Amino acid sequence: MSRKEGLKYFLTLAASLCVCLALGLEWERTLTIYPEGRDIVRAQSSGYEEEEADYAPTLSRTEKGVSQKISRKGNTLRAAYNFINFNKDRISVTFSLSRPDYKRYLAGYGYTDSEMAALRSWRKKAREEAWNKAYVTGGKAAAEKAIANIELDYETKMRGLFRLRGLALRKDNTVECDMPVIVKKNVKMMQGLALAIQKIAAQRSYGSEETTGAVLSLVQTALRYKIPPMVENGLHTGGLLPPARAMLSGWGDCDTKTALAASVLSSWNTAKMV
Repeated sequence: MSRKEGLKYFLTLAASLCVCLALGLEWERTLTIYPEGRDIVRAQSSGYEEEEADYAPTLSRTEKGVSQKISRKGNTLRAAYNFINFNKDRISVTFSLSRPDYKRYLAGYGYTDSEMAALRSWRKKAREEAWNKAYVTGGKAAAEKAIANIELDYETKMRGLFRLRGLALRKDNTVECDMPVIVKKNVKMMQGLALAIQKIAAQRSYGSEETTGAVLSLVQTALRYKIPPMVENGLHTGGLLPPARAMLSGWGDCDTKTALAASVLSSWNTAKMV
């Protein structure tokens, strides 16, 4: 990618994301673990319609030259999208996963209160055991040092859990989506979609700008804008749908669409993400 093409690419991406940011400007994307009570629950989410439960056999929508058809056939979930690229070309793409693969995929995102309770239970027991053992051999100073080590282990375990689930612990005990981690986790998952768009681009002799535009057109126009719940059926989501779920649900907010676009673009060696 030349310097000029790279500049056009990033300007296009920035402009697209700015539009999406404007739509979601008022939305709070972080949640607090301690103290509890600051999560935005599903019933309070946004006033948008709820996601279709358990995937109806066929669900279709058409709006302003853009259509989506999300269906379930046997053990396979499939989404088909028709949309218009920024250069006015019509593009069609599909994305599918088996239900078992999709279930395993979703298990890699978010966390539950029970998981946090189990971690706190480990911490309490470990502190008691460490204090008693160290106090006998080295007195109060040794016991306090042992407690400090347990606290370090606790924070390491907690951060590790969040990172594994596409989240990050920030200052003031707030948790938010870790975009670089989510993108890295989804590059392989989105390779099929990336190759499909790349094939269309090759057939139509697209340059980098038109190819990037196809990805941005998909996430901006083919997927409806809707704010994900911060807590869904007991799962703390961080307010973001992971890319595969966004494709198989047909909607997402700014962060969701950004993660999806970045995951697809990162599948191409020529796309250098910031």
